[in-house]
Amino acid sequence: MNRSQTTKGLSLLTRFKQDVRESLTGDTLYSQAVGDSSQLQQNQTMTSKAYRYMLLCFTGILVPFIFHNFYSADPVVGWAGVLLLAVFVASIWKLNKTQRPLAEPAILVSLVLSLVFFSVSRGQTYSLYWCYPLLVVIPVLLSSNWAVVLGVINACFVLPVVLTRFELSAGFTIFFSMVLTWLVSAWLMYVVKEQSRYLTRVAVTDSLTGAYNRRYFELQVQDALEMWGRYRRSATLLLIDVDFFKRVNDKYGHSKGDEALKTVVRLITARARSVDAVCRFGGEEFVVMLRETGIDNGMKFAEDIRAMVEASGILPEGTLTISIGVCEVKDVVDADHWLNITDAALYRAKHNGRNRVERASVEIVGLEPKAKTVPEWR
Repeated sequence: MNRSQTTKGLSLLTRFKQDVRESLTGDTLYSQAVGDSSQLQQNQTMTSKAYRYMLLCFTGILVPFIFHNFYSADPVVGWAGVLLLAVFVASIWKLNKTQRPLAEPAILVSLVLSLVFFSVSRGQTYSLYWCYPLLVVIPVLLSSNWAVVLGVINACFVLPVVLTRFELSAGFTIFFSMVLTWLVSAWLMYVVKEQSRYLTRVAVTDSLTGAYNRRYFELQVQDALEMWGRYRRSATLLLIDVDFFKRVNDKYGHSKGDEALKTVVRLITARARSVDAVCRFGGEEFVVMLRETGIDNGMKFAEDIRAMVEASGILPEGTLTISIGVCEVKDVVDADHWLNITDAALYRAKHNGRNRVERASVEIVGLEPKAKTVPEWR
């Protein structure tokens, strides 16, 4: 096994451990992790749709189950099914009104399983087969810990029933087929989740440096403006440009230039927090969105990464440096204004000798348009 395969294996193992660790929080499908508001709103919309489809699916299962019990089996079980069906219908109605449903998915699945167990306890052994569609949807609808808990509860109930009411070979066949149903569904959901993560990462990541791309940066800017407008949560934007980067490419070649950009991103990322976003804006320009950060801490962060890059020894000869413009969200009106005055601060850093950090102010916006100065920067 070569080094890349080993690294990939460790990455998958780390991801699996992270999945397990996240699952221990007890979050269900309706619960959402804290993130930027635009992504959170999108996740909530998708979650509501998925929850609605789940309820419709369970309704489709319950209707024939109810009719069967009313007309040929046990009216008591039928009325229990009607009550559960009412909960599903009410939850669907509340979701259509953009309200929270009556119960979380884990509770609803537990109620359906309880109805099946209740039916079996009243002599309807064949009701066990309703567990198969439930075992399929449990890993799909619930987080890992709830899926495991409900799967174990189902197994603890089903095993003694099939061993006492079926022949031994038939009982083991039914039990292990249910276990395999749950395992296959769980594995498929894990694969789909990994694929979704990969596609999401590709969509928002710069392929060369591994930083986020410009599209992700635009989403972060809009979210930071919204959070400032609604909750007065501060954010600071850094616009970074590598000094004389064209000379680096001309002297050492584009391959060495690419390596220099990757190193700059690694240095910035090492200093940034998990809530911050390091993005490639274009060419040798990068932006950093510092969440919950005022201008003073933003300036300190900028000075730190400027000094780190200068002392890093990226180039075989000479020193690679960066210039940085810094601006806090409270000083801006909208996204274009924020970027423009940060860009003006970056230009001033270039104009004053490069390898320095400049704080943005409204007065410096009219200093000179960036487009006219780009050739002189390279």
